[in-house]
Amino acid sequence: MYILSGGKWRDQYLDYHLASGSLRIEVAAWLNLAEAKGIYFERKFSLRMLGEYIREIGWRAVYLKIRSRLAESGRNQKFYSIGIGRLLESRDCKGFNAGDYLIFIAPMHPKAAERVVLPAQLVRRTDETLYLQYAHIDGVQHYAMSGTDSELVLPELLGWHQESGFAPDTTRLASCLEKATVFWRQLKLSSSLLRCSPRSEIRENSKGIEPVAKGNISAAIYGLGNYAKTQIMPNLDARLQISEIHEIDPTQIGNPGNYKARVTTSSEFSAQGGCRVVFAAGYHHTHADIAARAIESGSIAVVEKPVVTTPAQLERLLKLDSLQPGRLFSCYHMRHNPLFAEARNDLGVNPGEAVHITSDVYEVALPPHHWYNWPSARSHLVSNGCHWLDHFLFMNDYAKPVKFTASKAVNGDSLAQVELANGACLFLHLTHLGSPRVGVQDHVVMRAGSRTVSVTNGAVYKFEDEMCLRRSFTGNRMNAYRQMYRNISAAIVAGQPGDSHEALRYTNELILALDAMIS
Repeated sequence: MYILSGGKWRDQYLDYHLASGSLRIEVAAWLNLAEAKGIYFERKFSLRMLGEYIREIGWRAVYLKIRSRLAESGRNQKFYSIGIGRLLESRDCKGFNAGDYLIFIAPMHPKAAERVVLPAQLVRRTDETLYLQYAHIDGVQHYAMSGTDSELVLPELLGWHQESGFAPDTTRLASCLEKATVFWRQLKLSSSLLRCSPRSEIRENSKGIEPVAKGNISAAIYGLGNYAKTQIMPNLDARLQISEIHEIDPTQIGNPGNYKARVTTSSEFSAQGGCRVVFAAGYHHTHADIAARAIESGSIAVVEKPVVTTPAQLERLLKLDSLQPGRLFSCYHMRHNPLFAEARNDLGVNPGEAVHITSDVYEVALPPHHWYNWPSARSHLVSNGCHWLDHFLFMNDYAKPVKFTASKAVNGDSLAQVELANGACLFLHLTHLGSPRVGVQDHVVMRAGSRTVSVTNGAVYKFEDEMCLRRSFTGNRMNAYRQMYRNISAAIVAGQPGDSHEALRYTNELILALDAMIS
């Protein structure tokens, strides 16, 4: 379909997926009321910053990051808009019929689109007369206003998504849609015609399933964000072939012809492609369901952090793991950082012996409408702190947590304390206050007996004992991500199992328990 992105009206995009409870609308008129800012991470270009990143993570990682971010410039342009259109089809929406004329609110969408899919709560019927006032046989009438002071802009809807877990007030929505109807009847602005004649064909999927080369293993990926494009896909074993990509935002996909895979805007799990490996890399609260459905269909699930966001999700995965053990791989990169393997050796601990850890972690401050802030994403202990909680358990061979507590400070920082059955103790401090120079930064100190190892930013390593500083060197923090996907790929190809039941249980039980204490 046609989308107005980057100042260009192009017919190269897939349609939004028609999910349950939503309606597909053919747009007649589209009015931008305000730009929806503060949704994505966006930084101004700086040679100084570029140099900092190159020094920190290397040329290859910087190149992949820049290429991905440049491709997302169109995706980043989201607007709060209202429109008029005609209902083409709906799914599980009682009281609506194809051909109905509708007023709608599009709270986080491109500057304009030929068609849009919205939940029923964001639409209101109107009369044919008003629709015909704006309908044009050759395309979409596009209007624009500036500012966010219009009474038609509900602040709680700026950057809102139906996956957020936040339910807008129905009374305020109804009032806003009623005012929008009145507004369209009285509109005096001039428009520009975005031509799409003839109308494009509805298409949620690109080409058919990509044939898998002989000897390769087919894989599907759910979520085509920056992380998937810069970390997952470039670092997989060549024998794992991504043949299916699921991404709900057509502007994130861009031209689906750029991918050697079947691309779809549906986030719903599908076993039709027969993919033997499924990567879950979308919104955090969707990971567990995708993983469970993959395992139930006989596939292997490779799950980005966090694996779960609710106790019910964990219970489901634990039951599946009891029946089909080792079919889930958690993507905690600190497990694969070679510096922590060095730390095990230098600390001189035997399996099961206590490694005491203090972790001081800085995470970049989130844009106000970033999806990590959604209620469905839970607290920053789930979305960010999970790495260091898993690392503590990993270094202690997943001994059972026996005592833990967490609290939130007045400045938004969180403090967590954990004790394990083997006597190991963790003190974790997580903050969003400080310098965002090179993104996430951390200082991890590991102690056993009279030996101490510290690792800063996953790269600067120091080992000292009772005599002196024995070793000090610097690596590349991005090696952990590359190594993680190589290790997981190799294990899958070799038929080796994923997470142990203890790792799956204790890490996620601990994360959820601490989250409940600060939420």
